[in-house]
Amino acid sequence: MKNPVSPKKPLRSQNRPMIALFLTPALGMFALLYLWPLGLSVVSSFCRWNGFEPMRFIGLNNYIELFGDQQFKSALWNSVRWALCAAFIHVPFGVLVALFLSRRFPLWRFVRSSFMLPNVISGSAMALLFMFIFKPDAGVLNSVICIFAGPDFSINWLFDSRTAFVSLTQIWLWYAAVITLITLSQLLSIPPELYEAAKIDGANEFQIDLWINVPLLKNAIGTGVIIAVTSVFKMFDIIFMTTNGGPGTATINLAVMSVNAIITLNKYGYANAIGIFLLIIGASIMALTTRSFRMHDTMGE
Repeated sequence: MKNPVSPKKPLRSQNRPMIALFLTPALGMFALLYLWPLGLSVVSSFCRWNGFEPMRFIGLNNYIELFGDQQFKSALWNSVRWALCAAFIHVPFGVLVALFLSRRFPLWRFVRSSFMLPNVISGSAMALLFMFIFKPDAGVLNSVICIFAGPDFSINWLFDSRTAFVSLTQIWLWYAAVITLITLSQLLSIPPELYEAAKIDGANEFQIDLWINVPLLKNAIGTGVIIAVTSVFKMFDIIFMTTNGGPGTATINLAVMSVNAIITLNKYGYANAIGIFLLIIGASIMALTTRSFRMHDTMGE
């Protein structure tokens, strides 16, 4: 009597040992560089810790202190205002530039590359550049205004509480090249037949953008909102190099507040509580944006 032929194992089952072997180094690096620091941050956020002595568990005291700190309220309010600027000015501006470049006018590739240049420069270098622009005595901005307002005109743009927030915002607000590239790549993938059909029906360029391009760009716009908003919440180098959160708390955000808690106060547990709060904000923004733009519907198609 012949033995029944055993069914062949699925190809995925046969390759599982090799898949595990090749994934092990990547998973090990991920655990070492991300999971371990994240776990340490979570644990230390419930402890009093100066970075040198052993941690001492204090429960929710760091979070209670955090929400009672007036500096934290200012930092959160500044971050929210910057997030609104990112969502309603920075991202729409990047989308408008992408719609403009999609017309493929002469030298559009050169304009696209030129628009990307500020994003190639590091945030620290951009901060130093704008410090020279906003300097009260020999800055470019005051020198130009003096031509029209007289030689006595002088404003310390980055250290005057009336102008510091707006001046600092200008350093990053209009440099939306990443948003533009994401949107432009999505635009160039739209079938040209849609445009031809719309033009046959009598649609003009504005109507094509409004009724064809924008609805098809919801994934790109949603991704841009997530990138822009989370970036301003964790923005550090530009603020630290220019105002360090001053004057007073006019330009402080949660990232700068966290670093200052380590540098000046040696409160690592308190700083990590701020970091965990930032992590929760980032996850919430991602979930809210995905739901608002219905990105999961398109991803599932």
